[in-house]
Amino acid sequence: MNFKYKVNKRPYEDENKSPSIPISLRGEGTTTFQFIGLLDSGADVSVIPQDVAELLGLKLNGKKEKVRGIGGSIDSVNEKINVTISKGHDNYTFNLLVKVILGSAEELGDIPIILGREGFFDKFKIIFDQANERVALNWNNNDSLKY
Repeated sequence: MNFKYKVNKRPYEDENKSPSIPISLRGEGTTTFQFIGLLDSGADVSVIPQDVAELLGLKLNGKKEKVRGIGGSIDSVNEKINVTISKGHDNYTFNLLVKVILGSAEELGDIPIILGREGFFDKFKIIFDQANERVALNWNNNDSLKY
């Protein structure tokens, strides 16, 4: 599956393009929602903001813990969501453990859905083509990739 980088508009910053892909997420219910997820090779884990978690019907009653990133640390809870990535005839669905960043959008600002290495990157062979602003995902159906 090949995707073009997407334009991000962030407050107080110029527009930039990033390796972001369309994803479908499902939580506790049967309803699936469409989002854009940022592929972040610098992120150990995947992250969703609280407003997305609430839309997905997640309970958010797990143990609070701090998650740390470039902006410092913030409260989070662990939750599982169902992720689907599809393009053309390719369609991949799997469960993903995410950190839900706690706080309202007004408090936190615009936090993107971040797809990190643990639980996401290990499901694919991912090629970032920065010069051409493209990213390729190939499903890793083996326990280990051979190069």
